[in-house]
Amino acid sequence: MATNSSAENDPSFALSELFLFYSKNVFVALHIFLFLLGMPGNILLLLVLILGLSRKNGSRITHLTEPLLINIASLDLFFFLYNIPVMLGNVMFKDWHLGYLLCVTYHSLSLWITFADFYSMLAISLLRYTAVIHPMHMVLISPRQISLACIFIWLVCLLFSTPLWIHYGIVEVEGETFCVNQMVSSDLNLYLQLLGGVGFLPALLLMIFCYSRIISTLRVRRILSIHTAVSLHINWRATVMALVTMVALVAMCLPYWLMVFFARYDVVLTTVPMYLAYQLTSLLAFANRCIHPIICFCLSFQFQARLRNLFRRTGKRIRQLGPSHVGRIEVLGSM
Repeated sequence: MATNSSAENDPSFALSELFLFYSKNVFVALHIFLFLLGMPGNILLLLVLILGLSRKNGSRITHLTEPLLINIASLDLFFFLYNIPVMLGNVMFKDWHLGYLLCVTYHSLSLWITFADFYSMLAISLLRYTAVIHPMHMVLISPRQISLACIFIWLVCLLFSTPLWIHYGIVEVEGETFCVNQMVSSDLNLYLQLLGGVGFLPALLLMIFCYSRIISTLRVRRILSIHTAVSLHINWRATVMALVTMVALVAMCLPYWLMVFFARYDVVLTTVPMYLAYQLTSLLAFANRCIHPIICFCLSFQFQARLRNLFRRTGKRIRQLGPSHVGRIEVLGSM
C-alpha cells in the first residue's frame, strides 16, 4: 500500500493527541461490543462440542474435525478473556502501567492465537478435501493424529510469534513508560511482510484450492448420482458451512494482512488515513472471532440439534434443583 508523501507532510493529516484519545476510546468501545457478541457464542459452541465428544454416532469426518473446532473455540475464548482486559487497562492510562509480562504476552499471544486459529481452519479444509476427493484415505487418519496436529499447529504458530516474544519490551521516554517493539524498523517491516507473504497467503490459497475442488467434485457426483442423495446432502451442507467460514475469514482478515504486507509499520501511526485504515482492518479481523459460532449454529442442523439438547438438559437440571432450593429456604425461614 503506497503512502502519499504529500499526505504525510500535510499537518491536517497528522495525528493529534486529542484525535488519538477519542479514536482509541471509540475503537475500544467497538471491541467491547464484539466481546459481548462473541463470548456467548463461543462458550455455547465449546460446550456443544465438548458434550458431543462422548457420542458414538456421527460420521468419521465429524469426529475428526470436532477437535479442531474445539481448538478454535478455545483459542477464541482465551483471546477474548485475555486481550480485552489488557486493552482496557492500556486505554485507562496514558502510558503503559501493566508491567513487562503483560507487555510481551499481549502482543505475542495475540499473534500466536490468530495463526493457530487460521491453521486449524486450514487443517479442517484439508480433512474435508480428503473425505470428498480421497475418501479411502480417511481410514488412515486417527483422532490421535488430529490431536498431534493441534500440538504441531501450536508449536509452528509459536515459532511465528518468537520475534515478538524477544523484541517487545518497556521503554521509558521523558518520564513516561511505553510498551513497544524494539526491532529495527526495516527488520520489523520485513518480519510483517514474511508473516503475510509466507505464513498467511500460501495457506489461504491452499484453502481456496481445497474448497474449489470439493465443490466441483460434489456437483459432478450430484449430476452423475454416484453417491446417495442423503450422503451428498450431508457432505454438501458441511462443505457449505466450511466454505462460508473460509469466505468470512478471507473477507474479514485479508484487508488486515494486505495492510500489513504493503504498508510500512513506521508510517501507519503517523497520519490519520493510515491510522484509521490500520485500526479498522484490525477491528474487522477481530470481528471474525464472533462470526464462526454464528455460522455453525445457523448452517448446521447437527449443531442446532445439539444446542437444543444442551438447553433442554440445562432447563431440566434447573427444574430439578428448584424444589430442593425452595425446601431449604422454607426450613431456614422456620428456624
